[in-house]
This record gives sequence, C-alpha cells and structure tokens, in this order.
Amino acid sequence: MPDTHQAPTPLASPQRTGAERPRATERTSLPVGVYIASVCALALLLAVVAWQRTTGPAWDAVVVLTLLGVLGSSLRERDLGPHVGVSVATVILAAALPLVGPEGAVIVGFVSYLCSLRTQRPRTRLFNAAMTGVMGGIGGVVYHLAGGDVPIAGNDSAMRDVTPLGLLGGVAIPLVLGYFVMTLVNCLLIGGMARVTSGARVWDVAFRTFRRVGGGYLIHALIAFLFVVLWAPVGVGTFSAVLILGPMLIGQWTLGRDSVERRSHLRTVKTIVAALEEANPYSVGHSARVAELCDRIAPRLGIDSTGTESLHYAALLHDIGLIAVAPRMPRARGPVDVDYLVTITTHPEAGVRMLEGMHFLGGAVPGILHHHERVDGRGYPAGLVGSDIPLFARVIAVADAFDSLTTTRSYRAALEQDEALAALRARSGTHLDGEVVEALTESLSARRWWPTVIEDDVRSAVGDAHDHDDPLVSDLYAEWSPDKESGR
Repeated sequence: MPDTHQAPTPLASPQRTGAERPRATERTSLPVGVYIASVCALALLLAVVAWQRTTGPAWDAVVVLTLLGVLGSSLRERDLGPHVGVSVATVILAAALPLVGPEGAVIVGFVSYLCSLRTQRPRTRLFNAAMTGVMGGIGGVVYHLAGGDVPIAGNDSAMRDVTPLGLLGGVAIPLVLGYFVMTLVNCLLIGGMARVTSGARVWDVAFRTFRRVGGGYLIHALIAFLFVVLWAPVGVGTFSAVLILGPMLIGQWTLGRDSVERRSHLRTVKTIVAALEEANPYSVGHSARVAELCDRIAPRLGIDSTGTESLHYAALLHDIGLIAVAPRMPRARGPVDVDYLVTITTHPEAGVRMLEGMHFLGGAVPGILHHHERVDGRGYPAGLVGSDIPLFARVIAVADAFDSLTTTRSYRAALEQDEALAALRARSGTHLDGEVVEALTESLSARRWWPTVIEDDVRSAVGDAHDHDDPLVSDLYAEWSPDKESGR
C-alpha cells in the first residue's frame, strides 16, 4: 500500500524573514490538519456503519491480523520513489476483507499503522492510520456488495465444505474487486494530501501512484486470497500467516536495504550542499529552494518518480562547482566584468569533476553540467540550442532564475512571484524554455511562492556578491561570450 511520509523540508535559510511572510509550515498546517481530521472521521463512520449492519468480526482473528499488520507496516519497503512506499501490511489488509469484514478491516488498517514501529511525525502516522482504515472499510463494503462471504474467520467449519467454484464467486472475485477499489481510494487520498501540502493536482498524483504500483496490487490480492484459503477452507488458521507472510517479510527486509542506501545517498548530497553553503554563505538555502521548485515543476512535465529523484539531486548540487572556483572569484566591485564571467563559467564543469565516482548521481550530471545553457545557444559551457539542452538542465535554469529574482540582492529588492514570472515569460524562447516556464507558473498558481528577503545585517555580514544566476548576468555572458571575444 502506498503511504505518505514526511516530505523533505528545504534546508532552512537564515535569509528568510517570518515577520513579513508566513512560513510554509504555517500556511499548510491548518488545511493538512483539517484533511487528516476528515479522513479520521470517515474511517470512524465506516466502522460504525459496518458494525450496525453485520454480526461483528471474530476478535481473535482481528487481534492476529492487527499484530501482523503492525509488523508489516514496520518493515515497509520504500522502492517507489520519494514519499511513497509499499508494505506487506497491504496483503494483511486485503485478507482482512473476507476474514473479519469491513468493520474488522477498519480496525486492522487503522491500528496497524497507528502502532507502526517506524519513526514518523505524529500527523504522518495519524494520516497513514486513518487512510488505511478508510481503505479497509470501503474495500470491505465493496467485497460484501460483490457477494463476498463475510466474515470467514469464525465460520471455518462452513467454509471447509465450499467448492472451488464457490471460492471463486464467494471469495476470489469479490476480494479482487474490493482490493481494486481499495487501491483507488488509497491513490486518491494520497493525491488529496499532495494537494493540500504542495498544490499538486489530485488526479495527477493519484494516476502516477496507481500506474507505478497497479500491477503489484494484483499480486498482493492473489497472495491475500491464498492466505484466506489456508486460514479457513484448508483449516490451517493463524499458522497460515507463517506459511504465506513469512517469506514475504524476509524478502521485504532484504529489499528494504535499498531504502537504507537511498537515505545514505541523500545524506551524502546534503553534506556536499552544506560544504557549498559554508564556502559561499550568500548561497545558503538557494540549492534547497531550487530543488523544491524543480519538484513542483517535474510532475507537470511528465517526469516520473525516478527522474524526479535525479532532478532533485541535480538541483541540490547544481552550484557545487562554486567551491572549486571560489578562490579565483574576483571581488564584487562595481558591474560584472570579463574576469568574473571567465571565472564563473567554469563552475558547471568543475562541479561535474567533483562528483566523479558517485555513480548514483549519474542521472543528475547532465542537469548540473548544462544548467547555464540558453535555448538560443548563447549559454555555457557547450552553447547547446533548444531541445539539445538536457531537460533537467532546462528545468533547473528556470528554477534557478526564479529563485534569484525572488531573493534580495545588494543591487535590488526581491521580486514578488508575479513580477518574477513575468520576467521569466519575457525570456521564453531566448534564455529559457517556454514550456518549463509555463509548468512553473502552473505549479505556483496552486501554492504561492514568497520572496526570500535578506535583512541588511545578514547582507552586511556576508558582503556584496554578484549573483551569477541573475538573468541579467546570463545576458551579459550572451553579449560577451568567449567566441566573440576571440574574434575581435
């Protein structure tokens, strides 16, 4: 079952001021709280309604399934990309539909995730619990309406006389239907959470989630069916959990090591970014903001979860080469000059050289290397034109320019969102990719972006510095360019 996890929060920047603009967490906490409360209320309503219409579940089976669910959710496998994971608890929840009915499935789903042994923020834990409870309740109702036998647990003797055809019509088909609807509910609830936290479209997120794991759900439903058959018709009872779920838990634990490696990669990237911000205090928070903007843009360009992760890494590390060129960077005295342009144009290639040997960043390298190209071919380092520029580089270029414009600089105040977007649209087709600019505009229409205001005392402590990400600097390079210089 896909569930939500705490989204990576952009690295905190001392440049942001809370007095003039509310923090992102303050702007989203109320709608998130209301959404979670609504899902909890729906789970409770489903349990109450189902209870009134049935004879009640077999409590011994509910306890066993819940304990198994806690174990399964605690060993969740995270292999579906950022913020989405799959758990063996999914199989247990599916088996709960026929074994303990809709009211029992609500309890199994809710308690399994509420008592998960994994470390989670309280609101994340509560949402995952409520969401799983709703899934169990709705899935159980659909199973019952489709003619499924409910509850099987506690009626073992009757089920032992059932024919194969009876199992097909009374358990298998209703279970697949109930589980399919449960899948849709899961994806829609995740889409709803994405809507209130990041402004993403519910249907877009739901469709992408379903597309990534839809095939896996059918396998889970089949395993759950075998679990149910062993439990009641065959008469194995609770020991069927050992026969069916034991190998799955071992396999999931093995695959879960992948998740450890992913977290290690992210820690490595954050350590490198911290080194950049230590060497260049003016850039504190910039990489994280660009990464957040790229995360917003990616779904609107159809970039899949694996690509989004590579793009996120590229955005975080796009300026890492500044560490290498910083000692040669001329002091910011007056306008940008040739010495500055000559030095700053070496940082993309320097960054790629610094990251050599980090194979997990292979998909991020083109974005890092070419994020200062221009669609008119007058950028650097390769002077690529239009679609020859890697997509990740075109996305980072837009996010980079937008963050520069909406951040205080020594020579201008931070622009508001609409002003910055207008400036980017004016550059579509020359400096920036118009499709990416529109994707950014669309993403920001759902959730506003507030300027990064650097207070005078912070700016004085850091000192003046040219901003190579400022679109005006890109224009200066395009007008100058080494080719023109050498032709004089």
